[in-house]
Amino acid sequence: MDSLFARTSRVENYLNMLLTKFGVSKNIFISQFPVNIKSEWNDMVLIDVNGGGNKNAYNTYSANIFLYGRPIGDSLKKNVKVIDAMEEKLDEAIKNSTSEHYSVTVNFRDADYDNTRNFHFNVVNVMVIAR
Repeated sequence: MDSLFARTSRVENYLNMLLTKFGVSKNIFISQFPVNIKSEWNDMVLIDVNGGGNKNAYNTYSANIFLYGRPIGDSLKKNVKVIDAMEEKLDEAIKNSTSEHYSVTVNFRDADYDNTRNFHFNVVNVMVIAR
């Protein structure tokens, strides 16, 4: 079953709107970050939706939601407080999403450091079902 809502761009848009609505970050990007990251940004989100699969009655997508927090001080200590607050808002957004066309569940969580951007991040992988 193909649905108007089962397009990668619409899944990206839905996740963007959901995270914006719940205030996860004011700096949300889809697929890639801008070339220049502003020095005043202490947090950022990157939404990366992977390919979808047709399951007859619905379509599923895997999406990585990267929650970036600027390190603290010269020692580049992970800003756990900022990243945890973002993850809390993300969990709230997922729990309280009420779309008739999409449902979101968490598959797994992980954390790492981005050497290119000099930011720590947690990544939350979600499954999005589009109807």
